[in-house]
Amino acid sequence: MCSRELERPRSGSAAACFSGFNNTKHNCNSPQQRPKKKNCGKYTLIGSVNNRYPHHRLHCKSYCCGRCGPKKIRQVRKRIVQRALQHGLQRFLTLTLDPKKIKPGLGIKAKIAFLNSTWRKQRVYLQRLLGKPLAFISVVELQGNGNPHLHLLVGSYIPKRWITTSWQALGGGWATRIEYADVHRIAAYLAKYFTDESLRDLPPGTRRFSTSRGLALFDRRKGEGTWILVRQSIEYWRERASGVIREVYESDPAGSSSLASFNAERVTSFLVARLESISAPKLSVEIRSRKKRFEPAKADGQFD
Repeated sequence: MCSRELERPRSGSAAACFSGFNNTKHNCNSPQQRPKKKNCGKYTLIGSVNNRYPHHRLHCKSYCCGRCGPKKIRQVRKRIVQRALQHGLQRFLTLTLDPKKIKPGLGIKAKIAFLNSTWRKQRVYLQRLLGKPLAFISVVELQGNGNPHLHLLVGSYIPKRWITTSWQALGGGWATRIEYADVHRIAAYLAKYFTDESLRDLPPGTRRFSTSRGLALFDRRKGEGTWILVRQSIEYWRERASGVIREVYESDPAGSSSLASFNAERVTSFLVARLESISAPKLSVEIRSRKKRFEPAKADGQFD
């Protein structure tokens, strides 16, 4: 814990200035830590690669998880900065909704769907204006009144008056903002707006980030070998594996360490049969009862 005290903002013009790309004052300290999700780290990914059997602890990778959320946000921030520098996305655009134009009784998901639909129509207008598709990275955030709005990094100059008029004509709000972004302060800006709390408030299943076609935050790659997901912990399978070659441990925010992955030369015949089976389901090991210990259904010849 850092021993330096945070300086309180002084009253005056500095306290009343608008938040923007080049004004990155924020409070990164959270008084409460979110708990880890129920099944985070309790399942195991087991593969068969080059006559070896790698085992990996499966984490939920959810924004709402106290363990996975902060780590995922850091990875996304870092990748947004890299993509913004690669594609020259140096203009910050904010698009809001007008509460008077939203149908009463709509939930947050319905409002986000309306916002995304309006933004898709806006992109058609922008393509006609620019003569080419707009390169962008967008993030959904909720306002204090529960209405969503969009933060975008775009790579083309757009007149402020034009974006306000066209956005209102399509059903958006009057409050729009576009400004040039200092490329050296993109990371600080992302740390201010894209926080754990802002993404946690969004309902489950909401797509937090989106990009233009041809611009992906993370490159997809195909893994080697065959893999299955089993509903036992990695410690369970470590006790039943032999010829362990390499073990990797990880530490949680509390400071305790746990097994993250290992590679084995030999595993139970049950896992070998599952990995060699073409029709193996994604969840290859079923749980008989939640009240009992996680044990796979035993059959003749499953285990050596």
